Amino acid sequence: MTEIKLHVAESFRPAFRFALLQQIPFVILCLLMLDCGWLAKLCGIAMLGFWIVAFTIMARRPMLPTPLDIVFIRWGFFPIVAATCLLALRLAR
Repeated sequence: MTEIKLHVAESFRPAFRFALLQQIPFVILCLLMLDCGWLAKLCGIAMLGFWIVAFTIMARRPMLPTPLDIVFIRWGFFPIVAATCLLALRLAR
């Protein structure tokens, strides 16, 4: 079999690892909440949005990410969760 190797910058690797290390415990906590799945759904929506944007960033600049790209991948999940929760509360009224 031939090995498929993605050609992306090595600077993405620590940022993606850090993002996953943040998201996995947060998702576990959201799944354990006893709120009929409301927070788990919001967390799932936020995760989907975050990873769509993160992979879009990686697809657009695979070899030369800007420092802002790395900062977003590293720290962008929690602002997206906050915005998703605020938007859901606003729409629920």
